[in-house]
Amino acid sequence: MHFRRYETLVLLSPNLAADKLEAFKSKVDSILTAGKGQIVRLDEWGRRRLAYPVRKELFGYYLLYDYRAEAAVSAELERQLKIDEQVFKFLTLVLDKNFTEDSLKAVLERLASAASPGEKSEAAKAAPVAAADEPADEADAPAEDDSDDQSAETAAEAN
Repeated sequence: MHFRRYETLVLLSPNLAADKLEAFKSKVDSILTAGKGQIVRLDEWGRRRLAYPVRKELFGYYLLYDYRAEAAVSAELERQLKIDEQVFKFLTLVLDKNFTEDSLKAVLERLASAASPGEKSEAAKAAPVAAADEPADEADAPAEDDSDDQSAETAAEAN
């Protein structure tokens, strides 16, 4: 199994009753758990004013899901969101293409330490520093400066 870390922002109707909102959240949770996914974090941004009207509404209710799942589970969640009439819009981003169990534990520990700032562990303090020191893969590594090679080629062509 190849798990990825996703983030999905969902814009819902602002006129949802509390019970329908809870039903929506449990529906998303059941879709993810049925596919062996796991919610890392759920942020309820609540009712906010929109930059422009969407379906003739000036307000919307935002939910931000941060979860771990396979690609098929994410596709199924998006399919269900497209069908649901309460959902105005949604956007899914892939945060990490190879989200291992160790990565999940590190993120959960970091979130727990952020929730209680007085009780930070040494591992939680060291994890962001270690991650910042090393690039994740070659795509994140800084590119080498080839400007000298290009200027030399341009000078050679001009002669």
